[in-house]
Amino acid sequence: MPPRPITTYRCIVALFLYGVAGLAVLLLPTWAAPVAAQEATLSLSAYERALREARTAAERGDRISLDLVAPRLIATTAVALPDGGSAPVDNRWLAEELARPEPRLPLIAARLGALIDTLSGAGPSPPDDALERLEGILSRPPFARAEPQPREPGPFEWFFERLARLLERLAGPIGEAAGPSGTVAGWALLAAGSALVIAVLGLWLRGLRRTLQVETRLEARPDTTARTAAEARDRADELARQGKYREAVRVLALAALLWLDERGRLPYEPHQTNREHLARLRDQPPLHERLAPIVETADRVWYGGAPIDARGYAEYARRVGELREHASDAA
Repeated sequence: MPPRPITTYRCIVALFLYGVAGLAVLLLPTWAAPVAAQEATLSLSAYERALREARTAAERGDRISLDLVAPRLIATTAVALPDGGSAPVDNRWLAEELARPEPRLPLIAARLGALIDTLSGAGPSPPDDALERLEGILSRPPFARAEPQPREPGPFEWFFERLARLLERLAGPIGEAAGPSGTVAGWALLAAGSALVIAVLGLWLRGLRRTLQVETRLEARPDTTARTAAEARDRADELARQGKYREAVRVLALAALLWLDERGRLPYEPHQTNREHLARLRDQPPLHERLAPIVETADRVWYGGAPIDARGYAEYARRVGELREHASDAA
């Protein structure tokens, strides 16, 4: 049987189908890109909810529930913020941990808890008058130092001033007498005046040195006498009762480091900073995660001048207590 000829109608249908297929190929990347981006980005509330679900499953040892929520966290590369921006996230560590023959579920729970604490600690955007408020705080004690009030010169100052004026009046005649045509008496007067000036300068320098030593003693750190964790903790409690929460936070951080040293978990080195001690705990992730907020708060309050009240100090002391309990259990 001879083949049937292709009609005009069939040609039109074939061309239409080819055109639809080509258009689909061109638009497929455009359609797929938003879907992929949507899958890789979660809202802040959805991301926090996924973190809490994963931490709860890890704490219970529920591997099935953890495997259900973990892919969502691993696939997320950005978090959409309420102000319209986004923040990058990287949870590849979770995939690496779950790929182990025996995943360390307590470690996973601790790291997820640290991420949740970070999200919870992120407050709203600062108000428009934040700079004015900060300047107002820094203009008041203990940050601002009062300008010294002018005072009347003391008896010693009055004496030295009179002596300087007398030497000034004698300088002219003595200089003339000790000139090329001067006498022995003129040279003797010049030598006596020079000796007197040297003596006055010596006394002045001695008094200045004593003044600098007194200022140095006044700037000495109050907690350098603490040699054990118990002493530092008692000192911190005493400062807190006096309302000196800034100093108490610093001494309580020292107590935490000394306590870890006494338990053999972290050798304490007085010449190292808090952050240098924290860096040496990277081989002990659970302790590192719990010590990190203690060190950060201490540095922010002591060196950064961040304000802290009784409530904030109580929360800080609670974190230090949790560190001690966790280290004792781990030991």
